[in-house]
Amino acid sequence: MAEYEGQNRNIPVAGSEVSTALTAGVEASGEQAFDVKSSSEEASGERVPLGQGFGVSASGKHLLSKGKEGKLPIALLLLSFLMALAILFYVLLSTTDVLYSDYIRLVNSYLGKPFQLGDLLQKDILTRIPLTYFFREINRYSFGYTLIFDRTLGVLGLFLASKPLLLFMRKKQLPFSQQLLLLLLFYSLNKWEMLLNGSGYIHFLAFSVFYDYFYALDQAFSKKSSLLILSIYPPFILLVAGPYCLAVFLSCFALFFFLVLGKKLWDMKGTILLLISNGLCLFLYLLSNHYAVYEYAGAESISLREVLQNHLLFVVKFIFYGFSSMLVSGENLEALLKDGVLQGKGVVLLGAFVLFFYVLMILLYLWKFFASSNNSGTKTFATKNKEAFSSQQRQMAEQKQTDTNALTGENVGESFYFGLLPGLLLLHGLASHALVFLTRYMFLKESYAFQSRYALQYQSALLGAFLLLFLWKNEKRSSLGQKSRTAQGRLAFCLLFSGIFLLGTLWTDSSEWGKSMYRRDHYERMWAYSHDLSAYSDEELEDVFEYHHGGERIRKAFAIWEQVKKEWRADR
Repeated sequence: MAEYEGQNRNIPVAGSEVSTALTAGVEASGEQAFDVKSSSEEASGERVPLGQGFGVSASGKHLLSKGKEGKLPIALLLLSFLMALAILFYVLLSTTDVLYSDYIRLVNSYLGKPFQLGDLLQKDILTRIPLTYFFREINRYSFGYTLIFDRTLGVLGLFLASKPLLLFMRKKQLPFSQQLLLLLLFYSLNKWEMLLNGSGYIHFLAFSVFYDYFYALDQAFSKKSSLLILSIYPPFILLVAGPYCLAVFLSCFALFFFLVLGKKLWDMKGTILLLISNGLCLFLYLLSNHYAVYEYAGAESISLREVLQNHLLFVVKFIFYGFSSMLVSGENLEALLKDGVLQGKGVVLLGAFVLFFYVLMILLYLWKFFASSNNSGTKTFATKNKEAFSSQQRQMAEQKQTDTNALTGENVGESFYFGLLPGLLLLHGLASHALVFLTRYMFLKESYAFQSRYALQYQSALLGAFLLLFLWKNEKRSSLGQKSRTAQGRLAFCLLFSGIFLLGTLWTDSSEWGKSMYRRDHYERMWAYSHDLSAYSDEELEDVFEYHHGGERIRKAFAIWEQVKKEWRADR
């Protein structure tokens, strides 16, 4: 299952509740919530009420949201919660409470002695994700250290990560069908390995913080509010993210680079402070990482330069294999390759298709981004010369600007309809693809790229691309003839890509649900072995418990775990 080669393998988390509170603080500043009664039209054009198709009139409140500024889309949040419960049911159905894989190392490293504050003063503490110490102590003293607690936290983190996406889609008035499709992609079981492993719970909670941060940036950009308060996000991310923070910080640097090019910076002091906060946290993580000692199993002693020079085919395959896993899960790809249904070239073509979709959405986003910059300049000029116009001239100029806004997807009151969130998600996903390669190239196995453990990282790009696709599809055109022709083409394009990715997601989900009992059998086999560890050889234990660092470490971990449980039962 999950080996997590080459990572520090200390997989902790941090409280998503804090990140949610931070975002709520941003919302409280009073952004227009775009409910049905709002007087401003959505920039993309047609107002499509969230409850369309359910008999909701334009004058009433949305069926799927409360229709008040700053409020959550309650019904969709409930739908997301129900999907999370289904995921939790899958997790509990597929597993049992037994140590294995990364938990062997975690128990040996942290549960053999009581926690002390000095443990947080180690030089490599940021690679160990500090807040995992907090959750580990809660698990130890409240539940006797059970994997069920960690797995439940992971599902909770996944649910919390959906909140910023739902808020953004509500703001943009996306139809219910589009929001439902995004939730289906979001809750895909292509992340089964991280969900079942348990020790990866911190990463799900970390992603809820990432998405809160991205949404807060989007809100600040939309309202042109101060960025100063957002400077607290990078330090908090540093406490919960471990190596995953690199993609977040790099994405933010890239974002502000494009904001400078597009002349869209609005808060210079806040921008400087936020960049300093990101840069300082990035430096602190890299410094801490310098002192970390990693466990590599099966890695080759080879440099990145040698790989690029002598193993170029491997590099190409690795990159495209990673992208292909967003269309067909890694587990299904392995089965297709094993059965001879698909060859390596076929996987590369699948990856090329996904990358093609991403590139199209990136080009669309950049076009809209810089086009809106030009229009903003036009509006500024018009404002400065407003007094020079006669009433009739001013009326004609305003009508012309309205037509231009409709063509570019821009709205009065919002400088860039597409917002920053889709672009940040795309940047984050692509940066994650690059970081996975940079941390796994030394294994020289292209199949590592489509392993389920990386799906959570890759998924950001897919979510960003689909948000852009939906926003583009909903965009209104100025002339009626153009509107009709363009609307049909956009609908066909949207249906094509939505249908393809939906089929891949449904195939992944159905196959994973079908394998749930087989996965449980595997865990029950480990549970049976754990009752008499001395009866098995080191090689047998390493194979069964998926931990290839000696049978003695496995026996030691189970002895510590049993002692922790005895102490917990004695204290009850």
